[in-house]
Amino acid sequence: MRFALLFGLACTLACLAEKNPPLLGDSDSSAPPAPGSGGGPIPGGDGGASDGGTTLAAASSPLDLAVAGGFVYYTNFGEGTVSVVSTSGGSASDLATGLDGPTALVVTGGTVYFTLAPTAGTGGVSSVPITGGSPASVQTNVTGAAGIATDGVNLYWTNDSGGVLIEQVAVGGGTPKQLQSFGGDVLPTRLALSGSDLYVPTSGTQAAVLWGTTSGASIQPLDTQSTYTYADVAVGDTVVYASIDDVAPAGAIVSFPRHGGVATTVAPGLNHPQRLALDGSNLYFTDPAGGNVWVKNVTTSDAPVLFASGLNAPLPIAVADAVYVGDVDAIVRIPKL
Repeated sequence: MRFALLFGLACTLACLAEKNPPLLGDSDSSAPPAPGSGGGPIPGGDGGASDGGTTLAAASSPLDLAVAGGFVYYTNFGEGTVSVVSTSGGSASDLATGLDGPTALVVTGGTVYFTLAPTAGTGGVSSVPITGGSPASVQTNVTGAAGIATDGVNLYWTNDSGGVLIEQVAVGGGTPKQLQSFGGDVLPTRLALSGSDLYVPTSGTQAAVLWGTTSGASIQPLDTQSTYTYADVAVGDTVVYASIDDVAPAGAIVSFPRHGGVATTVAPGLNHPQRLALDGSNLYFTDPAGGNVWVKNVTTSDAPVLFASGLNAPLPIAVADAVYVGDVDAIVRIPKL
């Protein structure tokens, strides 16, 4: 199980560099020291239907990003840093350096919490102030730290120990504890929190989108387990959207009732759809293989529409005042629909 996870992460990074894929964020009102102004057009891109876009900062295989208080925080897996840049562009700042596999992150209460998921060895969970400084360890000896989330009171992250674990600790500190456990040939790929509901997309021969609660009730599949690779989830009012990472025509976006039920196909025939970001009725998703970002109106049966093109290998995505994307070599801001 551990070998499979590390192999999968190594493939993710290699595929990003070759424009073939295979890996949320939180907001508060605090802000780090303001970088300068600047930015430029998307390299080689026109922003598609979004009427242009802006490169905010260079990046090195960013695996996650979050928008908070007018800043974009992101992990640079390739350089081993957690960094920040203003949503208006300018000089990026490294908040923490010398990290081994920074992967997922969230921002709350003036602190960036992030996971470490190195391609070899065991990772963990750490934190750093939004003003930068020496990282503080939250939990060590974590394998499969692919997802992290917070409700502002507690911090939650994924662990892989012969299945899927969700662990938690109070934001203010304390002793981490196991909250959820689900066994079998499954590997966590992300983690999403909505209200008291936790969702874990997984890969493996018994993969599913798992659902549990912050109260610690039993975690369970939303639908029948399968061999699909669920790359990400986005949570709506009544449904959960999930991307199925597969080559066309098997790649797709599907939806489930929030507390379990049969999957409904939202967008079929896709080529390796990856990360999701929901903004009202618009579901944005990244397409690293094609160098594109697409958008699907989930209230209609219309096919997804090309939203931004000419990127290298876009992966993480978040929606705030605009759409923010982590390309393999840049953090990009694109006006939203």
